[in-house]
Amino acid sequence: MPSAPARLLGAAVAAVLLLPSGASAAALTPFKGCYVTSTDEVSGEIRREPVPFGGSGFTPGGLVNISLDGRLQRTVQADAAGNLPAGQALEAPYRRKGQAAFRLTAADQQNPANTVEAVSNVTAFDVSIRPSTAAPSSRVRFRGRGFTQPGPVYGHYLYRGKVRRTVRLARRPTAPCGRFSVRRKQIPIRTPRLGQWLLQIDQERMYRRAPAGGAIRIIVRVQRVFRPSR
Repeated sequence: MPSAPARLLGAAVAAVLLLPSGASAAALTPFKGCYVTSTDEVSGEIRREPVPFGGSGFTPGGLVNISLDGRLQRTVQADAAGNLPAGQALEAPYRRKGQAAFRLTAADQQNPANTVEAVSNVTAFDVSIRPSTAAPSSRVRFRGRGFTQPGPVYGHYLYRGKVRRTVRLARRPTAPCGRFSVRRKQIPIRTPRLGQWLLQIDQERMYRRAPAGGAIRIIVRVQRVFRPSR
């Protein structure tokens, strides 16, 4: 039956012809392991770390839909080589507390099958102290997250606007979201003065009012407590 090989050969040729010349799967540039969001306790302003993105392998000159967690954020045009334009960024999804994973998806409008996504994490930038009320010399639990800069975490103790002591709270926060949990004295000074202290927690060895990586500021009030006599 001479016609059978011809039919098989014809099917094979058709399959090859369906593949576009120079086709390649889309890819996104690598992301950081974690991004940080925060809320200014005074103004209520929300700050979200930018998430830069780039990619390749899309339809040359075609439109690409960019989504965060399934919600369309913007549409960008690939260049003549199928690359996403440089300098693109979205703001990380907001987290008021804790941390969670999020995904960024890039979908080729001309070829919907050419869709790619990348997953990262977002964390709130915060510190808690437990118990919240204790003697200044007591050891309390400091828990923090969002300290993603290189290096240790420091605590700067200020009284009446002057730095009275700086201590290292954590040697190396846990990646990827910069978490730490340590027990330290609430105020590492033998006899702290009465009144309001400011504890600034950041990743700068020397105190700066506005460190590049951000800071958490906590008010600690020192007062006498009179116990009733028995």
